[in-house]
Amino acid sequence: MHEIAPKKKFGQNFLTDQSVIERIVSSAGRLENKSILEIGGGSGNLTKHLIKAKPKDLIVVEIDGDYVEILGKILKSSGIKTTLISKDILKTDIFSYFSEPPVIFGNLPYNVSTKILAKLLAPSDNKTRWENLFLMFQLEVANRIVAKPNTKQYGRLSLFSQFYSLPSLEFQIPKTCFSPIPKVESALVKFQSNCSYYNKHNSALFRDIIKESFQGRRKMIKNTLKASYKNIIELLEISNIPENSRPENVTLQQFCHLTDAIDKSRI
Repeated sequence: MHEIAPKKKFGQNFLTDQSVIERIVSSAGRLENKSILEIGGGSGNLTKHLIKAKPKDLIVVEIDGDYVEILGKILKSSGIKTTLISKDILKTDIFSYFSEPPVIFGNLPYNVSTKILAKLLAPSDNKTRWENLFLMFQLEVANRIVAKPNTKQYGRLSLFSQFYSLPSLEFQIPKTCFSPIPKVESALVKFQSNCSYYNKHNSALFRDIIKESFQGRRKMIKNTLKASYKNIIELLEISNIPENSRPENVTLQQFCHLTDAIDKSRI
């Protein structure tokens, strides 16, 4: 199907189903005159549909140099302002290329999908740098991103994602829509901008707390955190968290209250 063989080291599974590609683009609503970033342009299947949406400008990042020529031809003939960046997204200050927050699309490699998500979601300056994200993950990861408390999927990734954004699972994507066909199903997740949490709480401390809490998922949170916070029972009480709670029982809002309580106790 592709003249260039997909590479395992880049986790390349190209989305080839045209109806699914059209559905992804339509999920974003009106894109005309907006800035767009596509992560992993590959052979250009999604790129072509993003061009049809008539954006203000389109920037495509593709780590695999073998696809630069293919993508270059597609972008050059587009009639809109385009930029092709042949770099690793994880090592690139992608937002320096934009004068306004872009809408971001990406069929993310399974092996680095959460690392890319973390880079996009957690702004170093506590300012949202994007308008919306439309990202494809393996279904299991997508379910973890949108999971609610008291479920098996709920965890650090859920809290991190929901602290920085409003994620929603838009629809599942069968593995047969990709080439080569992966072993797992995928899903499109939409992330909407949300400033309700990260600019009101100590975000670095919040990340430390959820990381440490879920290192002992089945343990009571008071036991998991007592090594770092000697007065944890008092802090849990202040935060309205029952002291016998396990991390999977604690809501995002409660973790935010706990973050504030710990932050104030350090003063």
